[in-house]
Amino acid sequence: MIMIDLDPRDIEVLEVLTNLITISSYKLSKITGIPPASVWRTLVKLGYLNLVCKDGKHFRITARGLVLTYLFTNKKQIKAEVIEQLKRLWKYEGDEREIEQFLTYIVSFLKEHNISPFSICFNQPITIATLLLSNVDEASEDVKKVIARLVLNFFPNTKITEFCKGIISIDEHGIPYALAVDCKKDGVRLFHYCDIINKLYCKKV
Repeated sequence: MIMIDLDPRDIEVLEVLTNLITISSYKLSKITGIPPASVWRTLVKLGYLNLVCKDGKHFRITARGLVLTYLFTNKKQIKAEVIEQLKRLWKYEGDEREIEQFLTYIVSFLKEHNISPFSICFNQPITIATLLLSNVDEASEDVKKVIARLVLNFFPNTKITEFCKGIISIDEHGIPYALAVDCKKDGVRLFHYCDIINKLYCKKV
């Protein structure tokens, strides 16, 4: 298996891109003091890893690049900027604290299961959401809420009531439940059972 890692120069470039969103390789060289040829090689490498992408004459960081920056940087300000940018890119409707908890959980989950972050496409957050879906027992309520929102944003929803929508499934006992639900009464939740869902979807004997 080929091991992928980021060196200090890669991380520095990602940190700058996190703050500036888009930038030319020339300006990036001026800001960092890294020689233009070296900056270009770094951008090519990061582009190959899908951490940055070319936008006309400029380069911009991807959602995947933001998550990897969060994992590799030691700078609190950069981590805070990553969270803000991911909220925008993922079109996340919750608050930034939830995303912070989500990213922290991702770090511990990947370490515990010996999974390389480079093997996951964070550009589509549903990828990591579905990976975590079967491993949420020890996750905080904020983490579960993020996963639920990402699942709701990706898959078609069913209107359960005027104030409630969800993704309906059936458990191993034949009982209907919401894999993810956005409910006025109970909030955004995973694996939600309620009488209304049961009455609407339970097979009549």
